[in-house]
Amino acid sequence: MRWPLLLGFGVFTVLGSWFFGRAPAGRGVQPIAFNHSKHIASGMTCTDCHTGAQTQERATLPALPACLTCHETPLTESSEEKKIKAFAAAGRELAWAPLTRVPTHVYFSHRRHVQLGKLECAGCHGAMDKLTAPPEKLFRPLDMDDCIDCHQKSRARIDCNDCHR
Repeated sequence: MRWPLLLGFGVFTVLGSWFFGRAPAGRGVQPIAFNHSKHIASGMTCTDCHTGAQTQERATLPALPACLTCHETPLTESSEEKKIKAFAAAGRELAWAPLTRVPTHVYFSHRRHVQLGKLECAGCHGAMDKLTAPPEKLFRPLDMDDCIDCHQKSRARIDCNDCHR
């Protein structure tokens, strides 16, 4: 008699995880081996390339025109810089493989956290300024427990309707 109940519970758990679980972290090869450390050392900030982080709901991944602002003419003999020029010559955009995905049932605003909440990028994304190659995995899971812990520590609201819309 328990078998159908256990089977039903198992199916419910798998389907629930699939529909409502944490969005999987993307993995993949990035179009260029971007050196965060070198760019930050030159005086750039996170929002120079990820412009949406301060002003929009979603932080943007760098578009080719942002790279070409500095790399229109070669600055180095780097093969990665040559890739940027090749993408531009071919009229192709940089196809970044995002590491994070916000589940569709969750509302998250970078603007609200970065500009209004005054949070530093490294708090969620780690010490990107030290990386000499694109990250292969997330700095931390960025799941609901992480969000609630952070909100409790900073005394921010934890009303369900603030994030689940």
